[in-house]
Amino acid sequence: MITIAAIAIGAFIGAPLRALVEQFASRTRSALTTLLIINSLGSLLAGFSLGAFSGDVRIFFIIGLAGAFTTFSGWALALATFSRDLVESGYSHWARFTRMGIVIVAATGIPLVSVWLGWLLSRAY
Repeated sequence: MITIAAIAIGAFIGAPLRALVEQFASRTRSALTTLLIINSLGSLLAGFSLGAFSGDVRIFFIIGLAGAFTTFSGWALALATFSRDLVESGYSHWARFTRMGIVIVAATGIPLVSVWLGWLLSRAY
């Protein structure tokens, strides 16, 4: 039961925190850049928590807080918006495909590196 509470409390904090960061970052950044910032920060937290904590505290940070902070639904929405914008801008098929590939690699690769860096940071301290 404590594990469920840890996840719920973490998600209760992570979801509004994501909304605040998104509102702040989207003032000066594009939707995809904002998403990349959010996912990278959440991945860094998850990686750090992986090495620094154990048990329910680790579950609180990784599944609850980082899980609610970095959501797949946010990534899907931003990618769909980006795709629509590319189509409406009149890009040719090959240019859309190339740009979409770069976005997908960045959206998955950079947070993955953030997890690894977070884990390394937890090992250093």
